[in-house]
Amino acid sequence: MTDFYIETGNKKLAPILLLHSTGGDEFQLLPIARQLFENHPLIAIRGRISEQGINRYFKLKGPAFTKENFDLTSLAEESDWLISKINRLLNEYELDGSQLIALGYSNGANVALNMQQKGLVSFDKIIAFHAMQLEDLVPMSMPKQPKIWLSHADNDSIVSKDNFDGLTENLSLSGCQLETYKSQAGHQLTASEIAAVQAWLASQP
Repeated sequence: MTDFYIETGNKKLAPILLLHSTGGDEFQLLPIARQLFENHPLIAIRGRISEQGINRYFKLKGPAFTKENFDLTSLAEESDWLISKINRLLNEYELDGSQLIALGYSNGANVALNMQQKGLVSFDKIIAFHAMQLEDLVPMSMPKQPKIWLSHADNDSIVSKDNFDGLTENLSLSGCQLETYKSQAGHQLTASEIAAVQAWLASQP
């Protein structure tokens, strides 16, 4: 049994990395990715942490989704594993990692942004549905800064406004180009968000 899914698509197009939410799997975001990125290569990787049958990209120390309960040792270990997995699949399927775009929701979006902020990976673009800041980081400027699209809702039961504001401030200070979308549907991923991403992508040079 594999923990990933690949669609090779048109190898001249940017590959899309799909990172699921807590409890999701490598198939969760496929319909959205196919809608947003027709014919692009797709790489979907399942988090290898399973807590009571719930897939995640790193361990928790407690039940709540707060900085105090994020296991940062696990986050570092799983980020290294994930990067190794991404690079192996890019090489194996002969895909252009310099154009890599991350598409993440919740837990997956958090990990993509955390890896970018720590300089562990360099995405061309990041689409992050309902992401939060996982740890306090010093903003790091890098030669290549991604264009980042973020969604958030003031009534999100998991991501507080203070946390989201801290995330956007850190990303802005690091030089990233940000676009934010205000949702009204809590932590749910909605059709209006997907439409907003489509419009944003269409506006990119």
